[in-house]
Amino acid sequence: MFLPIQTLEYHEELSSTNDRVQELLRRTVKPKMPCLVVAKRQTAGRGRGNKRWWSGEGAILMSLGFELSPEFLTRDQLPLFSAIVAQSVIKVLSRYLPTHQLEFHLPNDVYADGKKISGILLESPTPHYAVLGIGLNVNNRLIDIPPDFLADLAVRPITSMIELCGTETDIFLLMGELLSELQAVPFK
Repeated sequence: MFLPIQTLEYHEELSSTNDRVQELLRRTVKPKMPCLVVAKRQTAGRGRGNKRWWSGEGAILMSLGFELSPEFLTRDQLPLFSAIVAQSVIKVLSRYLPTHQLEFHLPNDVYADGKKISGILLESPTPHYAVLGIGLNVNNRLIDIPPDFLADLAVRPITSMIELCGTETDIFLLMGELLSELQAVPFK
């Protein structure tokens, strides 16, 4: 479904990768699908219900735009698909964090040892397209969290792979593994 990527954009900084994909989908001439937008930093990362997502440098920040179809995935099935994507994230993370407890928290979060490590944002800006955003804390350190996010930590504690295992992870290798895992998802 997601491979081979037909359109790829990489940005040093974006407000939101999901917003960028939606911007591409509003164009008269749409990008070839699936399209992938990756950013090194986001200035306005968000989750469901416009909850803020801290997007520190060193995280995976990516969004996939794809066509909906009755053969693969319809708009009505997107909530279920979010859980399937979360299980794919957990499967990949378990290779890197084998001694840590990984779990899916409804409706769209992945937790490691009781703290949020990944968020999934599935949106359908039009009846024919969907956008799958994945934020995964990899090499971003909690010490770098801006002061305006500190209050959020009291309510929703977060973590990153480097905080859990103490070593840096190759972000692009991890992103490739995640895309491969998503490609293997037998949805229908």
